[in-house]
Amino acid sequence: MTIAHGIKKHLLVLSTGQHVGKTTTSLGLVAHLQERFSLEVHGTTTPKKEVAYCKPVGQQHVPVGGGLRVDKDSFLFKEHFGLVHDYKDMSPVIFPDGFTRDYIDGKVTAAELTESVRVAHRHLMDTSEFVVVEGTGHTGVGSICDINNAQVAAELGMDAICIALGGLGSSFDQLALNREMLLKHGVQLKGVILNKVDPAKLDMVQDYFSRALKRWDVPLVGCIPQLDDLSHPSMSDYSKLFHSDLISGHDAKLRYFAHVRLALAPVDSRNVFKPVPSQLVITHSGRGDVIDAILANQAEYRRRGENLHPGLIMTGWDHPSPSATSHAFTCRPRRATASNSRPRSPGSRPS
Repeated sequence: MTIAHGIKKHLLVLSTGQHVGKTTTSLGLVAHLQERFSLEVHGTTTPKKEVAYCKPVGQQHVPVGGGLRVDKDSFLFKEHFGLVHDYKDMSPVIFPDGFTRDYIDGKVTAAELTESVRVAHRHLMDTSEFVVVEGTGHTGVGSICDINNAQVAAELGMDAICIALGGLGSSFDQLALNREMLLKHGVQLKGVILNKVDPAKLDMVQDYFSRALKRWDVPLVGCIPQLDDLSHPSMSDYSKLFHSDLISGHDAKLRYFAHVRLALAPVDSRNVFKPVPSQLVITHSGRGDVIDAILANQAEYRRRGENLHPGLIMTGWDHPSPSATSHAFTCRPRRATASNSRPRSPGSRPS
């Protein structure tokens, strides 16, 4: 993608449904564009205001302070990429509980919603070189409030790319339905990306799907193979989920695991804690026998020049013993450990 300096551009990222790959694709686009603009426009690796992100209509939202709630993906992009744009422009419309009823009752109008999106988009275009706009659900989501993805694209004069699940017949059928709504509103489909394609069928799917798209004169931009590892949460994900801090293994925060074990039984001569590669263990912070066994197994493997790639999540109200923490830090380059550091009330459940 060649982007000339000074030319305002934008693109709508759509998909044939939820959990198909819009956000993943948008993350990749923003990351790539930030790098391109940093290097080509400013000759530096510090991006300024060249790339913006917007989720015009959001269904799942989070509080960000000051009584403001924004779409969760807008929050993700702002935090992850350090975007400088205002939340009200990145997430102009959200659908809280009861919103569709309010719309049908006439408490909210289509003109108000459209104007909110239009104003936000104008602000982003005025302060950015490129705006990545992510749709919500499939192309028709939002129709009950007259603000579906195709209507948004038409209102803002955007072209679209569409993400579909890897396959042939059913994937093309779903794509055709979404394309019809784009055509109805005069929006051009500029390309298709297939996500989660069976690696064994990647070449075949790419060949046949490309040929099928020729009838629409739409290119197949790319095929992304199904990677099961991407669906496994990492230690960083667990840390965010439990609002906890990593106490060691910060360089392994992106480690994911093939096995998960909840360790409740005591470790003794009758119950030996056997080493299992790529295993995440969940146990109470007071279970020194379990923690010591995990650390001992990893230490033994390290002496042999090997690595178990383990992980440990400790629950409860108390921090682990100083000796366990000290030992964990000596293993820091090799393992990842998380413990909830927030104080809890006596009646609360451990994470």
